[in-house]
Amino acid sequence: MAQKEPRTALEDELICPVCLEFFQDPVTLKCQHSFCHSCLETAWTQQKQRECPVCKRRHSMGLIQPTMSNIKLRNIVEAYLQEAKKGTIGETAVCPVLCSMHEKKYCFFCEECEEVVCAVCLETQLHAKHRHKPLKEEVQWRKEELTLLLHNLPGKLELDIKRAISSKEQAAQYIKTQAQITAGQIKSEFMKLHQFLKEEERARLTALKQEEDKKTELLTEKITSLTGDMTSLSQRISDIQAKMNTDDVSFMQIYKDLKDRAKYPEQDSEPVSGALTDVAHHLGNLRFKVWEKMKEMVQYSPVTLDVNSAHPDLLISEDLLEVSDRRASQPVPDNAERFDSSVSVLGSVGFCSGVHSWEVEVGPKKAWTLGVAKESVVRKGNVEVSPEGGIWAIGLWNGEHYSAGTASLGTLLTLKKKPQKIMVNLEYEKGELTFYDSSDMSVIYTFQHSFTEKMFPYFSPCLNSDGSNSGALRICPEKVSVTVAPALQREHSANKC
Repeated sequence: MAQKEPRTALEDELICPVCLEFFQDPVTLKCQHSFCHSCLETAWTQQKQRECPVCKRRHSMGLIQPTMSNIKLRNIVEAYLQEAKKGTIGETAVCPVLCSMHEKKYCFFCEECEEVVCAVCLETQLHAKHRHKPLKEEVQWRKEELTLLLHNLPGKLELDIKRAISSKEQAAQYIKTQAQITAGQIKSEFMKLHQFLKEEERARLTALKQEEDKKTELLTEKITSLTGDMTSLSQRISDIQAKMNTDDVSFMQIYKDLKDRAKYPEQDSEPVSGALTDVAHHLGNLRFKVWEKMKEMVQYSPVTLDVNSAHPDLLISEDLLEVSDRRASQPVPDNAERFDSSVSVLGSVGFCSGVHSWEVEVGPKKAWTLGVAKESVVRKGNVEVSPEGGIWAIGLWNGEHYSAGTASLGTLLTLKKKPQKIMVNLEYEKGELTFYDSSDMSVIYTFQHSFTEKMFPYFSPCLNSDGSNSGALRICPEKVSVTVAPALQREHSANKC
């Protein structure tokens, strides 16, 4: 923005030394110093002795006299301002800002309304009883205040920026460490899968080799037997041929026996059943069979824990299914998703439709809280476990008192027995959140609410009343099953989609 050029010598003569604006109804004292009527009146009402604001010369009159009005000076100012409005005077002669209501210049600052006002404004009902100060005095004080703020601002900015940079650098290092640990866990999981596949491959190749050896041995035995038969038959032929060379009487006497021996014995010409390798047994649906068998080593959970939302005191297991209180904070970034006061953690996936359920093992714990929380739940500072606070949950305190967080004090619950596992069931569209005792699926408590936000599973392992660790909460994996739909059913499902 271009700066205004300095005022001319003429303009300096037309400026009130109190408000530093062009004279408004000017008056002149005996010391020949001139002021705006309202500026001098205000100055004198705040003084015990009447003195010139410039030279401090005392004056005996108690009020401003009409004879003090300087009509000639007023006319000069008005004429000058008229010329300034017409633009005949340079751009430096700018008309002072006037009150939009009274067309009087702003000379005062109302401290209660925090706005500039003119002398007439002070007499209105709006500002009559308010504290006010001369504009010049207030401007000077405000400038000094702003100067002090500006003086301290660079240091504060530098400190805040350095703190922010340090925080971001720590977060970047944490992300790197997080990635390394996660990569190690991924490799470990795949190593287990690789080991399973290697063992399964070895077992199936062994079975194939055993079948090969068994059936090869069977055929070898038959070949050996047939080879023996061939040798025996060759010897018989040679023997018969030798006896055929005897005299006629002798030949005829043994003819019948030779004829019987010359007959070819019937051999088992039928092929051996199952003599070949059962290729279909080894290769048929091989991948499916291995995948089906893999269910014995894999597990599935409808809910896993979000480590980035966990309070620094919480310990999350590698499989993201168990949470406990480590009783010592770990160095983690203070990210927006993380609880920093409530010892809580959310599920990694939220729900905004459908029916969802998950089972949590609470075991012998003496304190715990389970339920759901809306996505916008407060993460920083105190967290209120109630629908008003964005959390729908039940809990156990001191190993005896069960409660549903329906209000700030909660609703006490009476249970026939202490549940070891809790089933949480959310029906979003229906607006119901129900808690069951998994042992007999008896209802513990049901919340009724019209959900409008994405809802996340909520967990808190809590602490005992004495501050000791109360154990862990563990999400129970579900049983994995592999089923094949009949062809007609698959066709029907495909048509339906």
